[in-house]
Amino acid sequence: MTMRLAALLAVFAAILLPAPARSEGGRSVALILDASGSMKAMLPSGQSRIDAAKDAVETLVTGLPEGLRLALRAYGHQSPARAKNCRDTQLLTGFAPVGANRAEVIRRARALTAQGYTPISHVLELAAGDLKAEAAAASRVVILVSDGKETCEGDPCAVAKALAAADAGLVIHTIGFAVDVAARYQLQCIARVARGTYFDADSLGKLTESLSMAVRSRAVAPAVSVPAAGRKPGGIRLAAPSATRHEVISVETGKVVRHLSSLSAFVDLPAGFYNVRFGNQFWRSIEVRDGETAEIATAIVELPAASYRGHEIRDWETGELVEKLSSSRTSANLLPSSYTIAFGARQVPFTLEPGRRLVIDAVSVTIRGLPVNARTIRDEAGEPIAEVSAIASSVTLPPGRYVLDLGAQSRPFEVKSGAALELDLR
Repeated sequence: MTMRLAALLAVFAAILLPAPARSEGGRSVALILDASGSMKAMLPSGQSRIDAAKDAVETLVTGLPEGLRLALRAYGHQSPARAKNCRDTQLLTGFAPVGANRAEVIRRARALTAQGYTPISHVLELAAGDLKAEAAAASRVVILVSDGKETCEGDPCAVAKALAAADAGLVIHTIGFAVDVAARYQLQCIARVARGTYFDADSLGKLTESLSMAVRSRAVAPAVSVPAAGRKPGGIRLAAPSATRHEVISVETGKVVRHLSSLSAFVDLPAGFYNVRFGNQFWRSIEVRDGETAEIATAIVELPAASYRGHEIRDWETGELVEKLSSSRTSANLLPSSYTIAFGARQVPFTLEPGRRLVIDAVSVTIRGLPVNARTIRDEAGEPIAEVSAIASSVTLPPGRYVLDLGAQSRPFEVKSGAALELDLR
């Protein structure tokens, strides 16, 4: 049985319910599809995330009851990531019965190109606005499919809570498609505060199944935190602290209210939403409840052989600078996610797992006997990596084969894991 057939059977099995449970009278569903740059990444099956999402949408829509009112919105599909467009979203098809707009929803989904940012807060606000015209519907549902966290300003969990408070008939379900820990935490929070359910998916089959379940899922009453006499306040605990201090920022006021570090891995806080800074990133949408501890498990990246020149760490999806390591600061505490680290012009990808320390393998290379004028180090493909000279004669490189361009001649060398390497041209 192929994965596509299995996904189809999962949806049809979900639809073939007894007639009363299958009734969709007065229900409007706003489906939001992620088309940000990270959706170009490949699944273990060899299919890209965006192509799997397109297949899942087609399978879903093909089997939906014709009377259900459906709209399709996408984000990240109109501008490349370098444009940093935090307004990149479009209502592709307005609300109409599935029997009338099924073909158009499939066609517009198929035409999407994954390339841009992930403006979740902005998209949620617009989707809620789209649903206002569906005031006659007894149930107004947003289904957000995302493979990553918010990459723009704003706190999507706080936005979702405000939207749900303003509209008692609004429900927001979220589907995390091959997400990391920080993105899952954020998407779970959105669903929790907006009477919705969070679904995890890491394949075409799981995504199709999650979409089907989200369409059928009903509102869930949010848990209510009732302070008791003498009850302790809530707080945030950092599971993998380091010596670095991390600002804890109130979403409501935008002000720094506490700091987390190895000296204060737990801080008590009033109930509310908070963001914690890690380098130039934020772990957003941390909800603190009275008497409860919200634990966040970050990760540590370490580069023991870091050069004085510095190594920029950038977000894999957006290319935004997150942190910088150097000989004076060889480790950093970051969100569990995917990044690249720079060795000169070479970008090396790596992924951080929650609560783990990743030591990046690289070696310090010192070259003696260089002229004052700069000489170029190239990789095996001939691409320039870094420049060295008599004044700046050392560089840190990952294991691999390189060539030192000396003008009239060249000097090949190999960097191996382990001790520092020294080359003498004299």
